[in-house]
Amino acid sequence: MKRFVIIALVLCAACSAPPNHIATVKDFESLKNAGQDDATLELFAETASLHFGPLGSLTGIEQIREIHGYDLALRTQLRFDDCEQTDQVVSCRVLETNDWLRTAGIESIAYDETRFEFDVDGRIASVSATLSAESLQKMGAAMAAFDSWARANSAEEYAELFTDEGAFVYSYVNGEKVLSILRQWQAALESGE
Repeated sequence: MKRFVIIALVLCAACSAPPNHIATVKDFESLKNAGQDDATLELFAETASLHFGPLGSLTGIEQIREIHGYDLALRTQLRFDDCEQTDQVVSCRVLETNDWLRTAGIESIAYDETRFEFDVDGRIASVSATLSAESLQKMGAAMAAFDSWARANSAEEYAELFTDEGAFVYSYVNGEKVLSILRQWQAALESGE
């Protein structure tokens, strides 16, 4: 009888253990880096949200689909390190590289903490990413210089990237347009304009 109780307790403990959400985060990393957007999006809840601190937030699977398209155009690659799970939350350090960053002269940016929160169905309910202070400074300086040049030298094409209210529109097409304008800016800098 004592042996049965011990076995039952072990089985019960295994049943109540939270799912391995770190595996889902690693699946996200692999799928996103491979450009498999549909499979990546299947990991998210329909009402999921993404939060990027001062860079803004997105809510719902359609907005998430659009930013994934944008990332695909920029050939974004992510590397997740030091992932830890507590209940329904996984926290990792993340390193990001993409063509926008490289063209702007930034090798990569680091997120000190990226938190994935999961719903009861095991889908990603929210992602909150916190850029390191150094990365935020580099991005801010590059974005300010690029924005100033683009508004002065490529105003019409640049304006097409934003809504009438001034919000940037994330999409694959806009990712390609941003890279085109960014390359024009870099060529102008290299030629001394």
